[in-house]
Amino acid sequence: MSKIIGKKQIIFFGLIVALAAAVYVNWYYTKPMSEIDRGVPADTTAAENLGAAQYVNAGSSDYFEAAELKRTQAHADAQSALTQVIENKEADEKDKQSARDALSKLSANIKAEAEIENLITAKTGGKALVSLGDTAEVVLAKGTLNEQSAVQIKEIIVNKTEISAEKITLVEVK
Repeated sequence: MSKIIGKKQIIFFGLIVALAAAVYVNWYYTKPMSEIDRGVPADTTAAENLGAAQYVNAGSSDYFEAAELKRTQAHADAQSALTQVIENKEADEKDKQSARDALSKLSANIKAEAEIENLITAKTGGKALVSLGDTAEVVLAKGTLNEQSAVQIKEIIVNKTEISAEKITLVEVK
């Protein structure tokens, strides 16, 4: 018995691919700086990168602004893809319910990220960027990570989410 692929399935899979791309972009731009730095050869010099843009007096605040912008864009892309599935008249009810559930989880994660960032800033006095999923990654401003703040941050995340302390990564901006 042959299966016929209809418009609904093509649209649904297209939206799943768009959602997966948005999640990947979010993960890529919020992963710890140590992972990003591994891709650059240690012996790279300015002479080899003529014409490359360089920041003058760039600090960690520039990193946080850029990362927050990229994360916000990734969240917006994911929300848009899920909303398209929900509003699609050709999508079946099962697909729409899956999209509603994913949108609800995404909204809860966005809210939790903001709350956790505010609490971390209040406790440590420095900027923080939180990315939630199955794990939690926290990027902190330079000079704010120490044993006491690490314990406080992990406690905040464990209390606000269902993520265990073993799945929390803390990174300090260089």
